[in-house]
Amino acid sequence: MISISSYDDFVAREGELLFKSDPIAITKEMIHAFCTSIDQMDWFHFDEEQATEAFGGIIAPGTMTITLIHPAYFREVQLEGLRALFLGLDRFRVIGPLRAGAEIVLEFVVQKAEVRSEGFAVYYDFTWRDNASGDEVSVGTTIVRYWPM
Repeated sequence: MISISSYDDFVAREGELLFKSDPIAITKEMIHAFCTSIDQMDWFHFDEEQATEAFGGIIAPGTMTITLIHPAYFREVQLEGLRALFLGLDRFRVIGPLRAGAEIVLEFVVQKAEVRSEGFAVYYDFTWRDNASGDEVSVGTTIVRYWPM
């Protein structure tokens, strides 16, 4: 686990890989629960036969990888004396399908840290990869705001 306690800790890591997560298994049940919760009922998330013909199996919505960032981050990073608020995405792109049964890993790179009127913001470039093939699943930039406790 990486311990972070200050703005300087992020500045020292600018341009560097902050972490590569442990693999996260993506199950059909996870995909179905996520899709149901956001009312995204497309056939390629539920119809195994059609999805297999078109995509090699049931696939997850690209937005599902966005929701997995927060828990993956806090499994890898321990904040000491800081509060964090995920502000959103500067950019996001789905590169390839995320199939049920795959395992993915998150690579999180500190792009830059900026002082704000209160606290500071850190921009991260992230890449979700298929753990078996190394292929990119989704990429983007996310912004997190930090304040001292």
